[in-house]
Amino acid sequence: MSNILPMLTTEGLVVDRYFSELLNRGDFTKAEEILWPGFIFYGPSTPAGLDTRAFIHYIEGIRAAFSNKHFRELERIVEGNRVVIRFQMTGIQDGAFCGWPASGASIDVEGCDLIMLRDGKIAEVRAYFDLMSVIQRILIPPPVRAFGELMEHLWRH
Repeated sequence: MSNILPMLTTEGLVVDRYFSELLNRGDFTKAEEILWPGFIFYGPSTPAGLDTRAFIHYIEGIRAAFSNKHFRELERIVEGNRVVIRFQMTGIQDGAFCGWPASGASIDVEGCDLIMLRDGKIAEVRAYFDLMSVIQRILIPPPVRAFGELMEHLWRH
């Protein structure tokens, strides 16, 4: 496990706040300090993009379905006004998600955010992660999932 030090710049701190305040705590009280007025978010389930208001609603819904959802930064690459964050996303589905009732299924997936900065704030986020693996964890019952993982392991050998 690596320790990721925050960037000691305004841009680096705003990226840190994006993860800690908005994604991990679901605290949007100071979102205007973090997100540029024309902010847009693109993700695997939101390819058309979400503006700030829709993004907040989206994250609130995700946090209601996964109350302990947590993003952990694994790696950061910075080039000018662009930041790439490789992250680990974990959580347990303890609330309804896309119409599916709470399953108690845990998720643990790596992903990547491409972040564009403008005027010291986040203007755009393009999030990439394996949405299908998250949905499979929720929909496939644990005994069936365990059997499938066992067969996959045996098949490789």
